[in-house]
Amino acid sequence: MENKIVTPLRVGIVGCGGVAQVIHLPILKKHTDVHIQALCDIDTSKAAIIADKFDVPRVYDDIDIMLVREQLDVIFILTPNNLHLPMSLLALEKGMHLFIEKPAAKNATEAEMIKDHAEKSQKVVMVGMQNRFRSDIQALRRFVIGNELGSIFFIKVGWLHARQKAAKQPWLFNKNVSGGGVVMDLGVQLIDLVWWLLQKPHPVSVKSFSYKMNQELFVEDFCIACLTFENNASLSIEISWDFPISEDKFFFEITGEKGIGTLNPLNLQKIMHGQIMNISPHIQETKIANFQKSYESEIHHFINYLTGKVDVMESSIDDAIQVLKIVDGIYQSIKSGREIML
Repeated sequence: MENKIVTPLRVGIVGCGGVAQVIHLPILKKHTDVHIQALCDIDTSKAAIIADKFDVPRVYDDIDIMLVREQLDVIFILTPNNLHLPMSLLALEKGMHLFIEKPAAKNATEAEMIKDHAEKSQKVVMVGMQNRFRSDIQALRRFVIGNELGSIFFIKVGWLHARQKAAKQPWLFNKNVSGGGVVMDLGVQLIDLVWWLLQKPHPVSVKSFSYKMNQELFVEDFCIACLTFENNASLSIEISWDFPISEDKFFFEITGEKGIGTLNPLNLQKIMHGQIMNISPHIQETKIANFQKSYESEIHHFINYLTGKVDVMESSIDDAIQVLKIVDGIYQSIKSGREIML
């Protein structure tokens, strides 16, 4: 990266949907190293109301015009997935650092194009994967890295939305916009989390199966995928937007030769002196507080990296490419009905 830039960082935000209003704008507004200079959204009436609420000076309906008229250091891209690539390339060509809300793009090829342009312009691209910044998950990762659970050989994760419980943005159901269904929405997050916890091993193969619970959709809303990694670890994923259960269900179980760890809540058990012992650290935050703080930590980490306060950035565009290659493999397996070598 170039030498650290002068603060406050001049920030532009593209996309004024729920994630911008609830997460990014409130966090960035409080950050002493940030000045939110402009908002961009096709719905300028909505953007104007939001700009007034967060005291943002200017509003645009076209990113090209915003990039020409504003002197910005950083762009936050919080739009539907199909806009990530073109908007990223525009911002990078204008010499701005990027934060892209997950996923980085619709596929690995698009993410690689973003990386290439970032390298040419010598700019930084971070992709929003806030689960990496959850306190319980970071605690679990320390135990994994410290070999407290021994060699990890099996991970089982699932994220099942109860039928008709979760409200979804309509664009998520349009493959041309989203790039896919539940795999692109929930699967990307789980794959990134597991891959990161395991210290980014090379993926070997994937076999997956999908089903449309809602037959009116043109994208998958249920998927099972089984992955293998070079370190002999195997991963089983179950995800759905429309599962026939009354309440949402999330489970995460990581198994090593010496013990097992689970999330929600964090629980760690280890074989010691021939007995199973509970070695769980105490996490004080509630689930809601942990969720909120993970986004705060993620955004603060990005700003701190840009301003030279931390030396290594998490969740880079390089990481996003590797995760999207796995996602591409899942879709290839769904289409072919075969195991795909990665």
